Amino acid sequence: MGIPGAAPLVTDYFAAPTDAVAATVVHQEAGPSVLARGSGRPLFDTVRLPAVEPFVMLGRVAEALCARPYAEVTAHPRHGALVDGADEGPWVVAVSDELADALAAASPDRLAAVARSWPTVTGAAVPADRFAPALVALGGLADRARQVRHGLYCWARLTPLGPPAGGRVRTSRPV
Repeated sequence: MGIPGAAPLVTDYFAAPTDAVAATVVHQEAGPSVLARGSGRPLFDTVRLPAVEPFVMLGRVAEALCARPYAEVTAHPRHGALVDGADEGPWVVAVSDELADALAAASPDRLAAVARSWPTVTGAAVPADRFAPALVALGGLADRARQVRHGLYCWARLTPLGPPAGGRVRTSRPV
């Protein structure tokens, strides 16, 4: 999904204790799903949400979940704040604590309802039937992150043009 002719955006949302730790994955080919040496387990609790970008789309989610105007939630200094990355990417950006808390507190039914309203909210870059499981998975990640006092981050990169590498939600959790 996305703009015809534009390179698709890969977005992996993950939990990390600090910006400095989150930044360690910026140049990893696997992003935050990178495996720990020797264990074969992922270093970070991660949810891949194809085409769910952290600026406008999550701003609209924050608007709905926090019941505050879009301009206000996107003006938050941590909303999509660059943690690390170069002009061409990949990038690691922060998800505001306010949105992370709202995602963690929302029930799966509430998150699905926000996703169902998606086409009327955004013009439907991602269909509601694909966005609902993504938003529920992101809510689960936010809840797990909150339990261990971690922040939420998004690792993003552009992929070369061609068929998508799979448009499904993918999760990985450290054991």
